[in-house]
Amino acid sequence: MINGYGAIEEIDAEFGDAPIVDGEIDDSTDEWKKAFKTHINLTDLPIDLWVMQDNSELFISVQVDLAIGAHNSTEFIGLLISNSSSENQEDFIDAKIVQFSDIETDQFVYLDYFINDSSFLNDTNYHGEGAGKLDGKLSVYEFSIPIEQPIGEGYEEDAVLEYGNSYAFNITYGKTSSYPDGIIKSEIILINVLEPSEEEQLLIDVILQVLSTVVFSIIGILSGYYIYKIFKLKEKMERLRT
Repeated sequence: MINGYGAIEEIDAEFGDAPIVDGEIDDSTDEWKKAFKTHINLTDLPIDLWVMQDNSELFISVQVDLAIGAHNSTEFIGLLISNSSSENQEDFIDAKIVQFSDIETDQFVYLDYFINDSSFLNDTNYHGEGAGKLDGKLSVYEFSIPIEQPIGEGYEEDAVLEYGNSYAFNITYGKTSSYPDGIIKSEIILINVLEPSEEEQLLIDVILQVLSTVVFSIIGILSGYYIYKIFKLKEKMERLRT
């Protein structure tokens, strides 16, 4: 059941350090600390949703808290991504899915699909990452999705996220590895992919400036060294002539 009733929340992705996408939230490293965090319902299924970005990727974590034993062995969380802020069903062209085959032993696969007329077709090349893990009552799903990925070069089957634009995401939940038939709960949210902040842009500029200085310094040193060797060789040749 894919919800088509419109977004229930609009989210600005917060900037933060890239987490390790492994289905495990490591509090000791403060990963996800800067994420935007909210609580929503997929129909009647409560989830925690965390959203964060850095300069190259969008990160999404979905956490499903059920009673011990209530998780289905083959449950999944999917992100159906629109190619814009449009919430029309035909504009959701990309699906990133973490599908468990045995949730008790943390056996899962990450899937990347191109959606064409409601048919889920395997991408030629998978992009992004996804992982899942069961921790007691809590199943944790983590995703990373490229931002500003190149047009073409195997990306034609993906929704291309760009800075400064908004995208509709349909967060989906199901219990069997069948798409879209296995989707039983879903809700649409809007995520605003933000431009790099001035502070981060300044840091990037400083890094580029330092790298440029180092490169040109190395070139200068090498040039000076070779000029010195040429002069020494010239002096040696002149001595040999005399």
